[in-house]
Amino acid sequence: MTVFYEPPGSLADFLLSRKFISFQVGPIGSGKTTAAIMKIAYHASLMAPCPDGIRRSRAVWVRNTREQLRDSSIKDFLQWFPDGEAGLFTKTEYSFLMRFGDVECEVLFRGLDDANDVRRLLSLQVSFGILEEFREINPAIFDALQGRLGRYPSKALNGVGCVADDGTANKHLWGATNPPDMDTFWEQFLSNPPDNADVFFQPSGLSPEADWVEYLPDDYYDNLAKGKSEDWIDVYIHSKFGKSLAGKAVFRTFDTAFHVAKEPLTPIRSSSHPLIIGVDFGLQPSASISQLDPKGRLLTYDALTSDGSGILQFTRSQLKPLLAQKYAGFQVLVIGDPAGAQRAQTDERTCFDILRAEGFAVRPARTNAVAARIAAVEQFLSRQIDGGPGYLIDPGARVLIDAMRGGYRYKLKKSGEHETSPEKNHHSHIADAHQYACLHADNAAGRALEVPRAREIQRVSALGWT
Repeated sequence: MTVFYEPPGSLADFLLSRKFISFQVGPIGSGKTTAAIMKIAYHASLMAPCPDGIRRSRAVWVRNTREQLRDSSIKDFLQWFPDGEAGLFTKTEYSFLMRFGDVECEVLFRGLDDANDVRRLLSLQVSFGILEEFREINPAIFDALQGRLGRYPSKALNGVGCVADDGTANKHLWGATNPPDMDTFWEQFLSNPPDNADVFFQPSGLSPEADWVEYLPDDYYDNLAKGKSEDWIDVYIHSKFGKSLAGKAVFRTFDTAFHVAKEPLTPIRSSSHPLIIGVDFGLQPSASISQLDPKGRLLTYDALTSDGSGILQFTRSQLKPLLAQKYAGFQVLVIGDPAGAQRAQTDERTCFDILRAEGFAVRPARTNAVAARIAAVEQFLSRQIDGGPGYLIDPGARVLIDAMRGGYRYKLKKSGEHETSPEKNHHSHIADAHQYACLHADNAAGRALEVPRAREIQRVSALGWT
């Protein structure tokens, strides 16, 4: 039989990716599963042939349970590759032998739920692995499966092993899913994938870029959204990460797609627009490096945090080297936690004294009240300038982005309610530092910023006075 399939543009890169790992994330009904099915045929057709001319391969399709495989995955698969026409399905083995042209690919369907199922992978010799709704798959399964790929066909079978016609490795792991919750293994992997992985996100089902809606019933997503919670709509329609199970994000209006720049930001060298460095002190000093541009946008270029060092060590080992490397010659203004004016019991120097001794112009933030700090950030998050965001973070400022997306949060109490103050965790230090910068920038927006300078002292004659 002949199968005709043309992927929507939002799925094409996923289908054709030849990275070792490729993951597709998108709304419900967006064609992700179909693309994952077709990707089996794509990679199987690339496999180097055996001596008899047949391109042999083997794939394992994983979901949590056999019931999910039976009720959903296998039915979807057989719609495209019908039993008896495109191959043979063996119900007792939960396997399908796909045949087309010179291709023969055995597809095994396996229900693997938790870390205890890792042992069920140990005997597998496969070419490809597919994780359907991988946000529900235990990371231990993901890790173990990678070690079973590329073991079929062996060199004894085809003389070259699991490689494509051009000699490149043809072992692959891919998957499709709705967005996972924040603060999970999968959210962290998708947000910061290794260099051997491709990660693709589809747009909201209600956006003009949703290029698959022509295959759905009219008003599919509009009807689907009715009666649903905002969090449900964010995940299953807008393709956003779900809320953290550990608590509620402080900055709910922060939108990664809108507030994180697509390309690295370029700082502006201007005496009236100095770099604003927000600093939080303590045993985990942190700093964000931002700037108000001439349009009034707050641009954040870098974010630094430490663990177990004092402000002097942090300044000398991290902050000053970064400034020398990337921002040499820029005017700099440090805005710190007002508590930094308290003298240490060791040498009676304040944190501000230390920073001034290191050559920085320093001002305490006008307040360290939590409500005022959060409001200052929200002012920028809600601001739009020339149709674009009034607040942008460089994509390299990873620690700040993670905090803004939900790492900085209100802790969930046993009662089901949330604390009224943000949780103190490893995200809160950079969030606090950034808030001090935003406090100052919000107060200074609309007027030129000036870096404070020491008043010049001139010597004059005493004119006989003693």
